[in-house]
Amino acid sequence: MRDNFSHDPYAAIVNVIDDGFMTLYSHVRRNARRITSLVITMVPLMALLVGSCKTSQTSYLSDDIYNGKTGAEQFQAALFPDMVSFHGMHYVPAAGYVSQARSLVEDSPQTLMMLTSDEVGYIFGKPTLHRHDADAEVWQYKTSACVVDFYFYGKKQLSYIDARLKDQTPASAREKSKCLSHIDAKKFDDAHA
Repeated sequence: MRDNFSHDPYAAIVNVIDDGFMTLYSHVRRNARRITSLVITMVPLMALLVGSCKTSQTSYLSDDIYNGKTGAEQFQAALFPDMVSFHGMHYVPAAGYVSQARSLVEDSPQTLMMLTSDEVGYIFGKPTLHRHDADAEVWQYKTSACVVDFYFYGKKQLSYIDARLKDQTPASAREKSKCLSHIDAKKFDDAHA
């Protein structure tokens, strides 16, 4: 039967591929227990590998921020990488970027100082209260335990953050992180309306 395929190169290729799959199939059937044990052993290792890749990227970014090696524009591009190539009317970041950015700024509130009002809006949504004080634009977010005010001056770069507990005492760094994590993000598109 193989002699019939010698004149048709496509049939010969299909025959070789078919033989390869049949050999693989017979190998898998003979070694099913070994393969299953190997897969069961490798799954936790793959999970650790994937987790370490994500952690190392975030810690690398955080290390650069703390060392002053990352400028505000580079930090913004790292949080929302698809924004750099966006050419439409109104940018809306992917939910995964928002989630990762929020996690980073909650853990390191000082990184918020590198963001503009747009990025703060992407991360925390529409503010509870929006007001103007002299030349400052103030966005206030209230939670059940605290209040956070973001002050924007000039070109909408975040200039100052005031976080305080409900009893008006200033929030410690730990309390500020906790307060940021409790902000219930409302849709930011409404903030531009």
